[in-house]
Amino acid sequence: MIAEQDLQAAVAEGIIDQAQAVRIAHLARMRLAAQGSAPPRLGDSVTAEAGRAVDPDDERFRLIGGFNDVFVAIGVGLLAGALLGLSRVVGFGDAFAAVALVAAWGLSEIFARRMRLALPSILLAAMFCAAAALLVVQLTADRGLPAIFYGGWVLAAAAFAAAALLHHWRFRVPIDMALLACGGIGLFLALVSALAPALAQDYLDSILALCGLSVFALALRLDMRDPHRLTRRSDAAFWLHLLAAGLIVHPVFQGLVGAAGSFTTGTSLVVLGIFVVLGIIALVIDRRALLVSALSYAGIAVAYLISQSVSGDLSLPLALLGLAILVLSLSAGWRTLRRVLLPALPLGRWRDRLPPVEPA
Repeated sequence: MIAEQDLQAAVAEGIIDQAQAVRIAHLARMRLAAQGSAPPRLGDSVTAEAGRAVDPDDERFRLIGGFNDVFVAIGVGLLAGALLGLSRVVGFGDAFAAVALVAAWGLSEIFARRMRLALPSILLAAMFCAAAALLVVQLTADRGLPAIFYGGWVLAAAAFAAAALLHHWRFRVPIDMALLACGGIGLFLALVSALAPALAQDYLDSILALCGLSVFALALRLDMRDPHRLTRRSDAAFWLHLLAAGLIVHPVFQGLVGAAGSFTTGTSLVVLGIFVVLGIIALVIDRRALLVSALSYAGIAVAYLISQSVSGDLSLPLALLGLAILVLSLSAGWRTLRRVLLPALPLGRWRDRLPPVEPA
């Protein structure tokens, strides 16, 4: 078993962060258990935290390791605002993207690669990709590009994706894969809009849903390679699930209720039925992103059904109360629901690749 003082020394030196120390401690315990040795008692703080923190049902991801993350994130936001303001006042607007690109990379070397701060790393990754896309837009503006480049948006999306890939190669920030997927989807949409504008306009929801399913498949693949969620694959999968949920849920529900968002009793029941199906999928894969994205539509459907039998003044608070009870009940009974649901499903060989069901 790795000694607690060694892990804490590594955290103090900036070699790893506290979340990684927890995971290393838990991994050591798992290996001892697999070798037939009695696992160490959970007496020290790191090991005890490891026993709690790595439960896959908690769906943990690293966002804030300490208040220093927030402090640095505020600094990153102030820097971006300062660069934008200077570009307008001083008159180097064309160089803003290039300066932001270099600044994001340089700060990532400090806060993402050396100090491994989660929240600043996320913000800097997004800043780097956005700056790369903006730089390409500035360089290609009024250049008379061929129609296939769709006014430079194809090149901008490609630059966004390439920047995400480069950032992932160097810094391995979990959100990089989701940013890469965003760039790839933007590139695909720009190409479709350039080659078949009518198709892109008439079937935009379907295209977005297909893109979401592709991202969902990638996220599920990462999850299945790390069912205990001990590595960074789990963190990367979280962001991919978050992206996929929006791309899948919103086009599907928009197709049901229309652009005007008009609900009827029939569509409300269908929306709630789809919400139940999404809930089952979320329980099976142990990811809550699908449910979070669908909550707004489920809430509107519930509010409409309630409004048919009570006064309008009561429909909204009753709908919010119903959603609150649903969310809190799911949160409290998540493990129990998975424990009941998974054995009843014919998952076959996929069962071992899903997050394990904790015993009662």
